[in-house]
Amino acid sequence: MEERFEELAALSALGMLEGDEKRTLDGVILRDRALKTLCTELEATVAELAGAVAPFAPPAALKGRIRAKIRSRRTGAAKYSGNYWAFTGWAAAAALAVSSAWLWMEREKLQTNLQSATAAVATEIEQTQKAAAEQREGLEKQIAALNGEIASLQKRDALAQMRIATLQTTVEGYKQGVAVVVWDSEKHQGVLKLEKMPPVQVGKDYQLWVVDPKQPVPVDAGIVRVDSTGFAKVDFKPVTEVTDASKFALSVEKEGGVPKGEGPIVLIGP
Repeated sequence: MEERFEELAALSALGMLEGDEKRTLDGVILRDRALKTLCTELEATVAELAGAVAPFAPPAALKGRIRAKIRSRRTGAAKYSGNYWAFTGWAAAAALAVSSAWLWMEREKLQTNLQSATAAVATEIEQTQKAAAEQREGLEKQIAALNGEIASLQKRDALAQMRIATLQTTVEGYKQGVAVVVWDSEKHQGVLKLEKMPPVQVGKDYQLWVVDPKQPVPVDAGIVRVDSTGFAKVDFKPVTEVTDASKFALSVEKEGGVPKGEGPIVLIGP
């Protein structure tokens, strides 16, 4: 058996043979029974000793040292071949056991670290999601409370902008009549409601006026037509903007109304 193949067999048992050398050894084993037996014995020796060696990190130059040790032990004498291979097999097995144990320990360490990191990330994500949900719930409650306050303020502000005026009369024929004006000072418009008002003569209409101290004359707010019972409810808006609607008045004018009051005022606000 060639010494070169004996060296390759030892390296193969250690798992250090690859490439062309591995293919060469595999090819020779097919036709060299003695070499095949040697490879089997070496692999068995490695398997037996793998669990008996305390694990430690193998030196980086282990492969080269083993090759050198094998070469230094070769004497060329056949009578020493048994002792030589016993020593070489033990060294190979020890080295392989060390390498395998170290790799196994590193793999277990990496797996443990990965599991720990995964668990930590999962816990952090769960805590973040829980905190986000609580924050969202708190914000939703705050928004609901603010919306309630805004609605209340808007309602209160709307009421504050409203003015209700009851028109009165000194004219005998209109004393049973009821006239109420609701004025929105922010929108500059209002609603007039009339009840029990006497009908006007043919060719005449009731006309509403808004008295603004800043205006030289009352501002036209439109004509008002009542039904057969003397009832009317109309929305009105002065033809020009009113800054201060201090009073409201109702007069009887020509049918279709007039730009400036001409007829008698039958109702006026306080």
